[in-house]
Amino acid sequence: MGVSNSQKYTISKHATMRIHTRFNIPKNRVKAWVDRFLAQATFFKECENSKSGELQIFKLDDVLAVLNVDEYIVVTAYSYNPFNKTNGLSDEMMNLLRPSLDNILAKEKIHLRDDLDGLMLDLQMDYQAFQNRPKSEKSFEKFLEGIDKINQRIETSQSLIRNIEKLKE
Repeated sequence: MGVSNSQKYTISKHATMRIHTRFNIPKNRVKAWVDRFLAQATFFKECENSKSGELQIFKLDDVLAVLNVDEYIVVTAYSYNPFNKTNGLSDEMMNLLRPSLDNILAKEKIHLRDDLDGLMLDLQMDYQAFQNRPKSEKSFEKFLEGIDKINQRIETSQSLIRNIEKLKE
């Protein structure tokens, strides 16, 4: 565990500022913080399209650090939230996706309304059958199945809507 050759790493000015502001580490403690990070971090992934040397990302707990492993430089550090579904998507990409996501949300709400119209009509008919035969186990079961179908459809729709809303954040 830890970054190999960690003692060779220097900290860029950019990394010092980011660590200070993002993690509230006093500037005179950044070196010790980075030393601890480098000693305990594990490889996370390689940076795509790196222009200056071999850039790799290392992770410790909820912190990611970008390292230039060719020149032994700590480039930057930032918080990692695995539940943030936009991790890896640039702001530009999210701006391009938002109109499509809004369109998907609007269509899902219309589909939910349309599906519920049919399911509610079916439920009304099942309820009437149950009212007419209150002792019929079959009527009662069919009525409960209709309620379950409505609840499942609503839960599916709510899950999709929540996931899209989280992605847009």
